[in-house]
Amino acid sequence: MGNSQQTVAWLAEQHGASLYHFCQHLTHSADAAGDLYQETFLRLLTMTTPVDLTRNPQGFLMAVAVRLWQDSRRKFARRRRIAPAAPDEALATVAGGQDPAAISEQRAAATLVRTLVGQLPEPLQVPVLLFYMGELSIGEIAECLGIPEGTVKSRLHQARRKLQTGLERCHYER
Repeated sequence: MGNSQQTVAWLAEQHGASLYHFCQHLTHSADAAGDLYQETFLRLLTMTTPVDLTRNPQGFLMAVAVRLWQDSRRKFARRRRIAPAAPDEALATVAGGQDPAAISEQRAAATLVRTLVGQLPEPLQVPVLLFYMGELSIGEIAECLGIPEGTVKSRLHQARRKLQTGLERCHYER
């Protein structure tokens, strides 16, 4: 028996905003984030195992979203090998009331960080996104990904070192 519509509606009400925010950071696209968000809740409706609402339901939702995202990336990579397509462009956001030079600098920095995170290998990228964008703890990430906490810490450390190296390289190239 699948999860009830009431359970899924409650999860959407309680954790929908943070899940959508997480999906945006994971996909770097408002359209793709919306699709992933909807797929996550659709998957919950068809799951045969009920969601345990006492054991970090937000982390569970994010784990489902990550698995769906990983599956879609694998499918996309397979399709791209068969028929290459043009790369997706990230959507720009506009911040009102700020100095245009400051906005431009913030966008450049955010784009650089997103690019560097996007270049991380998937085993490093997913914990970074869950920790910084999903705001999950080390233990919650370990539970979501089914890996030991020490592995999560190690992957976050490795990712931070790679990001720092990338940022320093870009700074010196200026």
